[in-house]
Amino acid sequence: MGNKTPESAPTSTAGAAHIQSGSQHERSAQQRRNLESNTIVWLDANVSSSDDNVNAKVRLRQAINHVETFEDKQKCIDHIVSLESEQIYFIVSGSLGESVVPLIHEKPQIESIYVFCFTKGKHEEWAKHYEKVCAVATNIDDICDQLTKDVVVSSNNLVSMTAVSPNTNGKEINKQEVSFMYFQLLVSISTELAHKDSMKQELIDLCRMEYAGNDKELNAIDQFHKTYSKEQAIEWYMKDCFLYRILNKALRIQDIDMLFKLGFFIRDLQEELGKLQKSATTRLGRTITVYRGLEMSNKEFESTEKKVGGLLLMNSFLSTTAQEAVALRFARRLGRTDTTPVLFEMTVDTEKCRQPFSSIKAVSDFSAEEKILFSIGTVFRIVSIKQLNKEDVWNVKLELNGDEDIELSMLTNHIKRELGESNNLNTLGTLLITMGENSKAKQYFQMLLDDTSLDQIAHASVYHNIGLVHDNQGDYEKALKSYEKSLEIKLISLPPNHPDIAATYNNMGLVHKNQGDYEEALKTYEKSLEIKMISLQQNHPSIATTYNNIGEVHDNQGDYEKALKSYEKALEIYLISLPPNHPSIAATYNNIGLVYNNQGDYEKALKSYEKSLEIYLISLPPNHPDITITYNNIGSVYNNQGDYEKAVKFFEKSLEIYLVSLPLNHHHIATTYDNIGSVYDNEGDYEKALEYYEKALSMARKTLPLAHSTLRTIESSIATVRKKLSQ
Repeated sequence: MGNKTPESAPTSTAGAAHIQSGSQHERSAQQRRNLESNTIVWLDANVSSSDDNVNAKVRLRQAINHVETFEDKQKCIDHIVSLESEQIYFIVSGSLGESVVPLIHEKPQIESIYVFCFTKGKHEEWAKHYEKVCAVATNIDDICDQLTKDVVVSSNNLVSMTAVSPNTNGKEINKQEVSFMYFQLLVSISTELAHKDSMKQELIDLCRMEYAGNDKELNAIDQFHKTYSKEQAIEWYMKDCFLYRILNKALRIQDIDMLFKLGFFIRDLQEELGKLQKSATTRLGRTITVYRGLEMSNKEFESTEKKVGGLLLMNSFLSTTAQEAVALRFARRLGRTDTTPVLFEMTVDTEKCRQPFSSIKAVSDFSAEEKILFSIGTVFRIVSIKQLNKEDVWNVKLELNGDEDIELSMLTNHIKRELGESNNLNTLGTLLITMGENSKAKQYFQMLLDDTSLDQIAHASVYHNIGLVHDNQGDYEKALKSYEKSLEIKLISLPPNHPDIAATYNNMGLVHKNQGDYEEALKTYEKSLEIKMISLQQNHPSIATTYNNIGEVHDNQGDYEKALKSYEKALEIYLISLPPNHPSIAATYNNIGLVYNNQGDYEKALKSYEKSLEIYLISLPPNHPDITITYNNIGSVYNNQGDYEKAVKFFEKSLEIYLVSLPLNHHHIATTYDNIGSVYDNEGDYEKALEYYEKALSMARKTLPLAHSTLRTIESSIATVRKKLSQ
């Protein structure tokens, strides 16, 4: 499977490579979206039949807005299992608790358990064996009281951070760093988008709907609506109310839609921290030491412990204190065997902190604590992890001194240049395409099309990028229509040799190639190349993009010599003009490997594919569909070499990513089913081979033209296998 190289608009730079019941205000919690990290799940056969229970739900929502009730045991358990990204506070009746608690107690999403019963002594006997059971009570008010206290303690532990292994050879970028990089770019674009007032109103409208019936939060929302100003951003962040909680969840789970709505507030918060930073640095001094105490899950702590010398990346705002004793209290609060108490001790060179930070003593409800707030994206070095003397608390020493990964910085800056200087919805959509988030990208491009203030050139750019989304999703007819709309506007509005016209010709060529029309693809690529040769410098990466795509057409036509020549031209330019870990370089290595594979030189093919995979894994998010290209092609080499076990392993890796990143009927999934079928065919397991071939054919028929060569190949394989089965 070859790698196409599309181009986003408006810039003409190389892109990523690709392989072949009641009223509204009375809705139940199950119907509402949970904007926060915490959820109450209440299981009781009589949960809805008691006035006391109904009143208790109102009170519980003061602590946790999202309360879900169940009367059926199995439905409740299934739901708990599905909530992997939330913290669950589980209330259960005594009659059901003894049988249900053992089934869900070890689930990491279960934070605390409360048994509501008639006979306290009886249920305390079995409950004492489960440390997450925080209360056994006959009065629902007692449970409400305990749960409210527990939420305050546990919420302190919801810090979104990633520990990264040390870069021992100085060359490789850790893939976790790459995910962090893309997320920081995403946050940056979201915060710089215009329409602040409209975004604020959208956020308020959503919150009023989701917090309906919760008077405490509705009052806070009304106050925010009427009185909020940029200067109050830090004060609002520090309030124990809806805004703090929904922002932290959006950052923790990287909820793109919510971050878009919250972008104005994140921007205000960062700018206000920046304003205070200078005076804070003067007052606090060049070097400061601050602390954060929390309890980490044992799994997370053990992972962090192995990464001394590496980095700790903060995906959220980080609140710290200058007082060690205050932080220690937070580290020791739960005292459970499934968590590890940790005291983070952070030494900060205030002049080298790249992200804004400041003392927030003036706006904190606990001013004696001397709180210091760090912005999203702060990076610390993990210096040491040791147990404190005579304490059960672990001391994690961190340093912030401006260190950064040079390779990662080069890649970040280049992607920023590719995205362009202006941050708007088009930029956001383009970044989402680069991240493999095509459906999300389409959503934002459609918002742009609905904007009547856009000029013709901007519309052309949006149509171009919508075409790219359709192409990535395998909807080639829609892709071509979008590109044609874009081209029509560009030919009228731009000079004849403008590089943006060349970019659209390039991507139209991709569609023709994907449809199996290689002659038309070649003609369109040559139009693109002709314009680029006139309008761009000779080593511009966009020229390499078209060489890469021309090479793929020659490869598909069986002209391997011409294909290799085009790929080598592309690689030569990319190595001069791009950072060494750019995905377009990976795409070209993959394509060179494909030529060697087709020529039967499997050793050279494997080496090229391995170079490609190495770059992809450190330059793209982990579930990006482009990574599967090389997995698929490595699998093909092992299949050709007769190593069927390894072949299936790589094909299944490919399939796993495709199934979460592409539409279910995408022809790339069909190609992978076909590849798995060929392995079983070669092994002589014809029944399994037929099963996978038929899956592949059914899927391919839904997305490819009837005359496409891929359909004929699969049909031929099915006929051959059926013949073998009949013998």
